[in-house]
Formats: sequence, structure tokens, C-alpha cells
Amino acid sequence: MNQLCQRTRSSCGACCGLYNRRDHGEEAVRERLDARTDALAGVPRTQDGFREAAARIGASEPPSLFPSVRVCPLLGWLDPERTRVGCLAHPLVTGGADLRDQGVYDASICETFLCPSHSWLAEEEAEIVDDTCADAHLYGLVVTDVPFVRAVLDAVGRLAGARIERRHLERAPVRDSLRRLFALKEELEPGSEGLFGAFRPGADGEPVPRSIDYAGMEREVSPWDAILLCVGADPRSGNDLDRLEGEVRGRLEECGKALLGGGGGR
Repeated sequence: MNQLCQRTRSSCGACCGLYNRRDHGEEAVRERLDARTDALAGVPRTQDGFREAAARIGASEPPSLFPSVRVCPLLGWLDPERTRVGCLAHPLVTGGADLRDQGVYDASICETFLCPSHSWLAEEEAEIVDDTCADAHLYGLVVTDVPFVRAVLDAVGRLAGARIERRHLERAPVRDSLRRLFALKEELEPGSEGLFGAFRPGADGEPVPRSIDYAGMEREVSPWDAILLCVGADPRSGNDLDRLEGEVRGRLEECGKALLGGGGGR
């Protein structure tokens, strides 16, 4: 599989702590990336220069949502249009000098690390997420949550009688309705555990599986439980279960209709 962090249309900075702030909405994330990019623009491409700049940037930003997850101050915009996120200390960006040691990881870790999604996602699934999200914010929230991707694709397939394939995304109604489903990740309450999929961070920093306490709420398990788990649809996570279930149902139906409207998956 090609690297997930830099795709044809999308880019991801999740492993550099892009979303690890209480406000991880698109506007707040963009403001932080803008500030870092501007702060590093005039800094000498030297180890000392980037070390001092990284310290200043880190001190100016709000605390992490989860202290065990590192936030690298050297993550910023790679292109003049500010649409692609990436490491501003990488030698391909600096023009030769490798300054990644001045971030929160050393260069050897940055060079070799691959997130779990590289092992779990099929290339077709990765291409679907890239084609659908096509940005530097929603893409990272989705591509790093493989159970969410598969739960969404499976649910749409059950409704439409045919699994979404990349070729279906050539039709705008299918592409747009699938994006609306994925965009549930951008609509969660601040600090929601849904940012981390069907898991919550444990005391040791390792992921712990979550479940929705349907019995405690005196209701049956939702047919969309797999999706709801991945978006933190639990009152204890700050989200309203009924509202999110309604959104999931409505957006799934919209996507299923769009898929069937062009002849389904046949």
C-alpha cells in the first residue's frame, strides 16, 4: 500500500498529534497549522534555529487533550495554497537539512513509523477515503479509524445490496453522500471519545474497547451500533445517542439511495 499520510487528494498529520487538542475542529486546526507555518517561514534551516522555534511554538499552544500523545510543533502546511499538511523539518521541505530531531520525535522514528491503518486498510478502502474526503482534516480523522471506515461501507452495502467501490465515486451524489457519512467525525462534541474510534485511552495509554450501555438506557442495541461506537455515541462521551443515531440512519439512507440511483453496484 502507498503511504496513507500523503495521498493523491488528501494528507494526514494524525501521528504528529494534529487532533490532540480539546478543540480539534477544522477551523482551530487550520489556525494552528497557519501559525506554525508562519512562525517557521523565516527560521534558519539549522538544528539550533528549529530547536528554538519548536520550543516557542510549543509554549504558545494549548495543552494536549491526552498528554501521552505527543504534539509536534513542526507539523504545518507544505504547499503555498495551504491544503496539504506535513513535516516542515523534512529534508524534502527544508531543501536538504534533516531537522526532524528538533520535533517531539527523532528523525529515525519519523522515517520508519507507519500507523496501524497501513496494515489494516486495503488499498481500495484507502482510495475510497482519499477520493471522498479529499482534504487535510476529515481525511485524517477517518483514515486512522479502520473500524469506522468498514462499518460505514458495510452498512451502506447492506442498505443498497451492493458494497461501494471506488468506481461508484465517479458519480457526485454517491461521493457527496458518503462524505456526509464520514463527516460525522467532524461533528462530535469537544473532547468526545469518538475521535479515537471504538476505543478509549487507558490509564497506560493503550486503547481500551468501549461499549454503549444500551441496557442502562433501557433500549435495544442499535442496528448501527458499529458506527455509533466509532463516533462515541454514548452520553458519557458528551454526545446524544438519539441524535447521532438519527443522523447515521438518515445519512445511510441518503447514501444507499444515491448508490441505487445509478444502478447500484451491479
